[in-house]
Amino acid sequence: MAIIPKHEELEKFSDQDLIEKYNEIAQSTVVGTAFYREEYVRRQTAKQTNEMMAINKSMQRMTIAITILTIVNVILVAYTIIIPIKN
Repeated sequence: MAIIPKHEELEKFSDQDLIEKYNEIAQSTVVGTAFYREEYVRRQTAKQTNEMMAINKSMQRMTIAITILTIVNVILVAYTIIIPIKN
């Protein structure tokens, strides 16, 4: 039976170390259907995260554009108000 590393040791593993350890243990481990369900959920979560990041980036660009257009609008309105006063 494999000895499970302590949390501190596990934190020190690189991604490659984790993959190698997983592959090593997976050869002698029996899994149930929950394993596959959890992997499916993990993939769906990753997909949703990527979609949300794309939406967030799009919203950020729109916010910047709206801010710039608002500033331009304020300048134009101020200009149209000030010009009649000078004439």
